[in-house]
Amino acid sequence: MLSYGLGADSTAILLMFLEDPVRYGLEPDLSDLIVLHAVTGNEWPTSLSYVDRLVLPLLAERKVRVVQVARMGRSDSDGVLVLEDSRSTRRIHQAGPWRLSDWLLTGGTVPQMASGRRTCSIRFKGWVLDHWAVAEFGQAAFRRVIGYHAGERSRMEKDTKIQDRLNEKAGRVICEPSYPLVDAGMDRAAVEAYVLERLGEPIQKSYCTFCPFSGVCASRDRHEARLREHPDLAAEALMMEYASMALNEPMSLYGTRSLYQQLAEDKRNDAVLTAFEERLDAAPFSLYEVRRVYLPGRTKDCRHHHGTRCPRPRWWCRTERTTACRRAHSSFETAADGEQAELPPQCAGLKDGCRGSQVKGAAWRSVRTVWEGSRLEAEFTLLDWSREQGVRLRRGENSRINRLHYLERGEGYPAAEAYLVAAPSGADDKNRDSFERKWTEITGLMGPRWEPVRPLVHHPIRRGSRVVPVIRPSGVEHVPALEPA
Repeated sequence: MLSYGLGADSTAILLMFLEDPVRYGLEPDLSDLIVLHAVTGNEWPTSLSYVDRLVLPLLAERKVRVVQVARMGRSDSDGVLVLEDSRSTRRIHQAGPWRLSDWLLTGGTVPQMASGRRTCSIRFKGWVLDHWAVAEFGQAAFRRVIGYHAGERSRMEKDTKIQDRLNEKAGRVICEPSYPLVDAGMDRAAVEAYVLERLGEPIQKSYCTFCPFSGVCASRDRHEARLREHPDLAAEALMMEYASMALNEPMSLYGTRSLYQQLAEDKRNDAVLTAFEERLDAAPFSLYEVRRVYLPGRTKDCRHHHGTRCPRPRWWCRTERTTACRRAHSSFETAADGEQAELPPQCAGLKDGCRGSQVKGAAWRSVRTVWEGSRLEAEFTLLDWSREQGVRLRRGENSRINRLHYLERGEGYPAAEAYLVAAPSGADDKNRDSFERKWTEITGLMGPRWEPVRPLVHHPIRRGSRVVPVIRPSGVEHVPALEPA
């Protein structure tokens, strides 16, 4: 099974397999090769066109099996949809039922890293591919081919360790990872030259149109040139970033710098920025009331003494006594009968001077839509409400978006903040079940300040379920599926 990402690396591997299948342990007729592609819904049109024109005809000629899969919906329990499973594939599907951009726009955010992992790749590529493989192979082991080139040895080693752990946990070989480009010593330049020689056209990097790691995927100049060639897709990326920064100022596509700021530095991008402004003016707008609570995190001492759970972590949780603490407080406690008992070596942290450094924990966000209309009307309504509240609007340092801050975040943890902001409609109303309790506990306030326009709808996320349906279109032969166990 080759994980096919439409880019140079996986395309080069495909061409190598076509050229000499036996050399890579395949049947001469390639009957045992599966090319598996996860459809995110946000690939560049040029990447799709390149593969449609130059790669798929070669695969169809040799009757190579190509499977295209996508997420069926927002919840994992919605399953995986097989868009196509064929040995005569003519096109790469542009999108499935639930695109990566759908998930980001309804969440009011942009792609991001979490604990060193790209969450968008995990949800829309890795998760989809893995569950299809479970349904396809059952208990049978298979070889999984990944297009890391020789310059990505660290990524290869990380991937191998993860698979080794999964195999060990399962007590069997689920799959055996394979990296032909690393084995061949081919770096990125060699890969691109190989593809160019055999297909006659240079291949561009394959990545989503709004990928925040575009600086890794391509140079800034190449990326911006691509955006200029597709101003509609550029405007879509800018809209996503605008909505994300409206709900959370630091959440731009490039961390401390926004895509808009980068594009504004080059006059060649004026047409792209104009398309974005026109799209922003035409979009329906909402006023969102955004509330956040910032909870205290757990220290190493807390994790050491309390294990995996601590119901009320504090930053001084089981902090060792400092020298100053020992001088200020007795090491013994006198009981009612006059006997003295030695206190434990940890300080309860009742005095400010005894407390350790604070650790930031989770941040919970509540988003409620309190008004809907046009962009111009939204901005005027926000101004009117700020006057009614007696609170001046404050403009974001990077986004330049106005917000009505009616609760400022304080120092330390726990803390809370709240504001009203105008942004394009489409972000889901949300807050977790325990948000209101925690909000009242920290702020003393009850619920949102403005009346929401609709009741809160909960979208259950049932992750971890062993039953993930793989839905196949009618007319396609049903290949070995997951065993009842």
